[in-house]
Amino acid sequence: MSPFPNGAQRFPTVQEVDAWLLGTQERRAQLHCHAASPLGSAERQEAFTAMSDLLLEAFEEIRIMSEVTREESQESRRKSANLRTHSHQLIERGKTLAGRMEQFAAPSSEAIHQAESRMLEIFKNGLKCKEQDGCSSG
Repeated sequence: MSPFPNGAQRFPTVQEVDAWLLGTQERRAQLHCHAASPLGSAERQEAFTAMSDLLLEAFEEIRIMSEVTREESQESRRKSANLRTHSHQLIERGKTLAGRMEQFAAPSSEAIHQAESRMLEIFKNGLKCKEQDGCSSG
């Protein structure tokens, strides 16, 4: 059975793995029939040699898949670490900007009420001064 067509560049798809497994099982079945030949025949020896080769190919495929999986895992961990770092930077930037923006935040309802009360007092005092025909500045 030949190795996966993609080599070690990427992890094989499910369909590629299934096709490879099916081909390997078919080859194993053929070899099993040949291995049932009479003891000491050349055909039987060839079947055992082919079975050994098939097993070595399977081990190589497992090694390749393991290597690709390990590389993809390491790349995922690198990306994850970079994303975590970037996220922390954005969080810190957000905290800094939130601190700067506090001065632009809407006043509390209590502060609004106090300001309105002061304005009302100023307005009332202003009317009293006009009615008294001038107030002393003070």
